[in-house]
Amino acid sequence: MVALLLRLTLLVTLPFVLLLFMTPMPGIDPVWDFANGAGFLAGILLASLFIYSGRPLSEPYYDGKFFMNLHRDLGYAATLLLALHVGVLLVSEPQVVDYLKPSATWPMLSGTLATLLLLVLVPTSLSAVRKKLWRNHRHFKLWHYGLGALMLVLMSVHMLSAGFYTAATWKWFFWVGLIGAAIFRPLLPRAALVRGGGSRRRHTASYASWLSVGMVVFAMALAVCYSLLANSDLPL
Repeated sequence: MVALLLRLTLLVTLPFVLLLFMTPMPGIDPVWDFANGAGFLAGILLASLFIYSGRPLSEPYYDGKFFMNLHRDLGYAATLLLALHVGVLLVSEPQVVDYLKPSATWPMLSGTLATLLLLVLVPTSLSAVRKKLWRNHRHFKLWHYGLGALMLVLMSVHMLSAGFYTAATWKWFFWVGLIGAAIFRPLLPRAALVRGGGSRRRHTASYASWLSVGMVVFAMALAVCYSLLANSDLPL
């Protein structure tokens, strides 16, 4: 469990630090920068769902419900951060509502479409809804993967084309490589799981929920830290 926590923390922190702390742009406003930091972190967590896809892993040696809940709850965490991104921007600058209209520029429109796809993916993943829409679980997985991949692509167009925080060319290559690796990872042959001694530990599903709550708190702390530093006199 500790190893998983460290991997998730690194997975969230490293891309965020590279994108926003390396060759940084000047801060605009603490609230504005916090909201955009939350948006970046939502994107990173959404990409992580392609790594923690609900399949059991060798470490930690927990039952399948833990990994299913981890995928679900990290999705909820990303949705919450995305809601913060949109909501805080709308409250701090009401003119942002123009970015949500069909007449908005493609970089903004792609972000709206990615958000709408996420709002489709979350409820259709619920067991009661999923079983009504797809009697065959394999068909559900194909649709879920395809829509999720499209969401990541649209989200990337939004993040990169907006351009302010990702103006450096190397950031484009880094993000495209990161998202490309996330999308194609589930298509790679799956390595054989290393079996631990005895059976997998059961009744661990709640651990995934607490871990996801911790990631939300940590992500918000990162966004606050960035917004304060970006708007201070201290050099990043």
